[in-house]
Amino acid sequence: MCASYGAASEFNLLHKTYKVELPPVLFVPKQVIYPHTPAPVIVQGSEVREIQAMSYSLVPSWSRTRKPKFATYNARIEEVLNKPSWKKPFESRHCLVPIQEFYEAAYEGDFAGNWISIRSGESELLTAAGIWDVWQDQDSGEVVDSFAIITTEPTPEILKAGHDRSPLFLRADAFDEWLKGKKSGKEWVSFLNSHREFSRLEFAAREKLKGYTGQMSLFDEE
Repeated sequence: MCASYGAASEFNLLHKTYKVELPPVLFVPKQVIYPHTPAPVIVQGSEVREIQAMSYSLVPSWSRTRKPKFATYNARIEEVLNKPSWKKPFESRHCLVPIQEFYEAAYEGDFAGNWISIRSGESELLTAAGIWDVWQDQDSGEVVDSFAIITTEPTPEILKAGHDRSPLFLRADAFDEWLKGKKSGKEWVSFLNSHREFSRLEFAAREKLKGYTGQMSLFDEE
């Protein structure tokens, strides 16, 4: 899940939310971010937080190809300690992913048969915990920075709306530790679970699911 989301494109809001300096050349992302498109993320620089453009879908450093055959845009928190794609980045390469709203398919619940949008009810950015990695093409030398959003069990309201996963959103008081802290993998899992943000959310139907018959199973995820 969370294969697409609305980018946070207002740099003044990014500066206010993350106390981050704006880059000398502003990167304007696409309105909707899909896998393998560039998006702004927040990382810890040598002294201060920085905005960087990274590709959405983590390309593991050991991958032989720019686009792995398996989905790498979401990292389930239940699997970050044992999946090769996630294990090393989860230990030390962390980022914050600013999200204006995210989009999901609902096959059951209040919005069954629709694509829905989910956003903060306080008109603020949602901040997902992310991990990232660096991949280099051995033939051309091309270097790609890419990231994945960590996902977890849904809040009751997301489940009621019709989806069974959610990005793991962080409280603001956890930003610094997530970006700069040093912990073991198990300690990071505990940290994320104990610093999860439970914001009031707003839901809206975007469009009907194509081919929906009311008999589809919940849910076909990567």
